[in-house]
Amino acid sequence: MKNVLVLTDFSENSVNAAEAALLLSGKLKANLILFNTYLAFPAIDAYAGGPWILDEYASRRESSKETLDLLTEGIESLALQLEPDDRKPAIKSISGDADLGLSIEEIAAHKDVEMIVMGARSAKEPGKPFLGHDTNSVIEHTTCPVLVVPAGSDFRHIFKVIFATDFGPNDIEALRYLVKLAKLFSYRIEVVHVAEPGEAKFKSAEQTAFEKQLARLRYPQLSYHIVNGKDLVSRLKREAGKEKAGMIAMLHHQHSFFVRLLEHSDTKEALSKQDIPLLIFPSK
Repeated sequence: MKNVLVLTDFSENSVNAAEAALLLSGKLKANLILFNTYLAFPAIDAYAGGPWILDEYASRRESSKETLDLLTEGIESLALQLEPDDRKPAIKSISGDADLGLSIEEIAAHKDVEMIVMGARSAKEPGKPFLGHDTNSVIEHTTCPVLVVPAGSDFRHIFKVIFATDFGPNDIEALRYLVKLAKLFSYRIEVVHVAEPGEAKFKSAEQTAFEKQLARLRYPQLSYHIVNGKDLVSRLKREAGKEKAGMIAMLHHQHSFFVRLLEHSDTKEALSKQDIPLLIFPSK
């Protein structure tokens, strides 16, 4: 049985991510695994609220297990609200004291993990990026898609997904997975290529091959556009504003570009207001 792995530090954002993972697991007919690493957390926010100041290793370990139990109970109660055709997942929890990236690598290798879900950095935390060190560590150590969910986003109301492509060899495989999700959640897919300044105007062999494979996907709610790099910021703001919620997807090697994009203050503000989840596929 496939599993959706949820990474939690018991913050509001990670609890929201666990709820999104529940919806995904119900549609994918997968089970849920909740994971918390307590090694690097001197203070952990309980699921019920309020910081616990944890000074001793044994206390951190025990508190991690107890709070995972509380989170499990909360997610199990939400599972009763899943649609009749969705599968109610079995929920397991794991706590560990190893580095997050290395822990994920081991769990994914032995638990048949299909997707990893985690909360984004809070927009209310000044100086902390949407994609922090923990997120980058997870992305570097996994071979399955990683979904980063910001607080306030509602995965039940994703109407459109924007997929950024550079015509790479793994893009079509990622799009096949997006199409599978789209059929389950009934959203549209917009494939966007950002033409950088100075990029040749004629089609490359990679672009031609990509467009042929894209046509073979035969998903009626899929569109494909090429936009100039200078206009990308305004384009993303416009696309984000068209729907109440959405999602951006891309390959691993492109996520550094998205991080640079978020450094643009207007884009950062627009995306944070729209609460857009980010799905990153491994480049393999």
